[in-house]
Amino acid sequence: MSFTQDSPESNRSKIVMGVDDVPENLALLKAYVVAAGYTFFGAASGEECTAMASRIKPRLILLDIEMPNGIDGIETCRRLRRSPDLARVPIAFLTAHKTAQAVMAGMAAGGNDFIAKPFQQDKLIERVRHWTSRRV
Repeated sequence: MSFTQDSPESNRSKIVMGVDDVPENLALLKAYVVAAGYTFFGAASGEECTAMASRIKPRLILLDIEMPNGIDGIETCRRLRRSPDLARVPIAFLTAHKTAQAVMAGMAAGGNDFIAKPFQQDKLIERVRHWTSRRV
């Protein structure tokens, strides 16, 4: 399942990818990210993320940790970090897991940030702007 923003903006610095197995979560991410002026691509699984990210080369990946069908966010992050084209793309985990263990596991896998669900739109976009403005 892919959610794309039909925008003339093709600048890589404006491409954000969201990964979540819950369609409503992807739709919410898309609405927030697009409203802030970014192009959004969504993936419903870790496998779809790794295949799509290689093609679109996003500037930021917002990645859910818990995805019960297929590989989870932690393993997805590890695979992305092994790809030469994607190893330096910032990854922010978006998850309801607020434990120190979840944070440590995500960071050990190569994550850059941790955004707890439920999140506020302004806080999410603040983090998106932060990571998309950094030099990769």
